[in-house]
Amino acid sequence: MKNFHSKIPVVILAAGESKRMGTPKGLLDYKGKRFILSQVEKIQKMGLSKIIIVLGKSKEDYLQKAPEIKQYNIKTNPHPEKGIFSSIQIGLSGLSEDVFGVFILPVDVPCPQERVWKAMLQNMKSSEVNVVVPSYEGKKGHPVLLSLGFIRYILACKSDSRLDHEIHKQEKQQRVKIISVKDSTILLNLNTIEDWESFKVS
Repeated sequence: MKNFHSKIPVVILAAGESKRMGTPKGLLDYKGKRFILSQVEKIQKMGLSKIIIVLGKSKEDYLQKAPEIKQYNIKTNPHPEKGIFSSIQIGLSGLSEDVFGVFILPVDVPCPQERVWKAMLQNMKSSEVNVVVPSYEGKKGHPVLLSLGFIRYILACKSDSRLDHEIHKQEKQQRVKIISVKDSTILLNLNTIEDWESFKVS
């Protein structure tokens, strides 16, 4: 996978208000460090060095409590209340035209095992699809991998669109590859304190 590292950005979505959690999810303590830093470190160890972090109203909290993220490409969604799709569009904007594709990972989905990312890359490289989605026991999860052509399409959509709906349209056109993986992490969504406490001891 390291052959792709300069061509595959990873967009981490961290602009949500975390209402159910009560605090920015990426700033939670995970084994002695901020969770977002743990996420980034795991991603970089796999050879994916282009990190784009989309922040929202908690931007200053992130910069103050996790200043290490300043070394990455920080983008700000001034209107996160418009929804996650608007953050995706901001994360994808301004990318180089020579990118092979882009991974999208919400900050509240723990970084899956390296073999998941590798399998997704291999499947996009070997087929003419616009999206690769991992699944575990028949349930779809994250990250998702988007082709350059699909990125252009997403940027042209209305900001109140939904990524899952747009991917479903691609699926009807047989432009989506769903791959089965052996990592249940792809299904996690750490929305509440109960979710977080369960994850930390797993």
